[in-house]
Amino acid sequence: MKVKTGEERTAVHDRISELLDSGSFMEMGEHVSARYTEFYHPDSVVESDGVVTGYGTVNGKLVFVFAQDADVMGGTFGEQHGRKIIDIYEHAIKANAPVIGLLDCAGFRIEEGLDGLYQFSKLYKRQTEASANIPQIMAVIGQCGGGMSIAAKLADFVFIEKDKGSIFVNPQNVVSNAIGDNPYVSASDDGTFEWEEITTRIRDLVAMLPPSTKYMPDIMDVSDESLNRDCIGIDSMKGDARAILAELSDDGRLIETRTCRGEDMITGFMRVAGQPIGFAACNTVDGEKRITAEGCDKAASIVELCNRYHIPVLTITDTDGYQTTSENEKYLPIMASKLIHALSSATVPKINLITGNVVGSAYGMLNSKGLGADYVFMWEDANVSIVNPRQATEVIFGKWTEELEQQFKDDQSSAVALARHGFADKVIAPEESRKYLIGALQTFINFR
Repeated sequence: MKVKTGEERTAVHDRISELLDSGSFMEMGEHVSARYTEFYHPDSVVESDGVVTGYGTVNGKLVFVFAQDADVMGGTFGEQHGRKIIDIYEHAIKANAPVIGLLDCAGFRIEEGLDGLYQFSKLYKRQTEASANIPQIMAVIGQCGGGMSIAAKLADFVFIEKDKGSIFVNPQNVVSNAIGDNPYVSASDDGTFEWEEITTRIRDLVAMLPPSTKYMPDIMDVSDESLNRDCIGIDSMKGDARAILAELSDDGRLIETRTCRGEDMITGFMRVAGQPIGFAACNTVDGEKRITAEGCDKAASIVELCNRYHIPVLTITDTDGYQTTSENEKYLPIMASKLIHALSSATVPKINLITGNVVGSAYGMLNSKGLGADYVFMWEDANVSIVNPRQATEVIFGKWTEELEQQFKDDQSSAVALARHGFADKVIAPEESRKYLIGALQTFINFR
């Protein structure tokens, strides 16, 4: 069997160079090639075996990288191919550094039989071990089929390249419409973007997250002017979670997760007083403020991730309750319970900002005092009620008038009423939201 030397530089190497700091990439295992077995005896093989592996830096931070090369046997996953990726994972876990994968794989290399399949199993095990220790970020830059699609979903973040990337377990022609059309099949990717935007998002995540669960997040310096500023006009942004979050953040920048799914819940990371915080914020969609199963799933995932990496959680609550479509009903109890479990078990600082009207049992699920929120702040005109205030008025008083509804709000559901019952720590003017958020975060300065 002849071994063909790989090209000195490939398109995959260019991708890695664009992602990492200039000149920082150190390739490992470039001479590895597929081995001859009783099942697999090609006339020749190419060095690298379809995956480039190594390490480098992103903004000066160490990362380990693997990038599948579709020009070598379609980037298919074989024995040596798998061993190289597993080796990168083992180095990353030991070095307490993130793993970044660029995925372009048509699936399993059938010619190598169980030798390759065994490596898939080992990869899943290493990924599971890594999930408790280091960030895993994947970018799908081509096909991501078969077992590799499962490897992608085991990561913390999955970005798909626009017009080039696709994830599938089985090809579409063997998937029935009943499954193929189900939006929850692909609900865990973080969005489809051009390659340049994917590199920016990956670099932003590496800068935001600690390199492993053994470290605390980096806190950046912020000017006194920025720390003490009022959020002028933030009350006019009610219902627009992105606008509110951007106003609360240090520089107006948000790193969103799952941007194409569950628009009723905006999730991701930002910096406040230089400190990374995760957020899950209720958002108005098509004029409705309703929580979906996908929204709950997104919120639960960001809370779980923040808890692993010692990052405080901010929730922004403003909702008319759960979406009532039959499709949502199927999944809502599962996803709502996932969010409740995530918030209840999280030990990181948890802050809830209630900005609007909250109706129904969703209030209790969304980082309430009863669920364990450390601080709950309410805007002055915010309102929380078990049912629509007008309905509540009719039930309690047997009739409705504006005066009776206002009496109900004042006594039972207004911000001041919740504060009287101990369900809110402070009633605040909207423009002071950032100041109170920073103050709350500073009380946890010794949190470890």
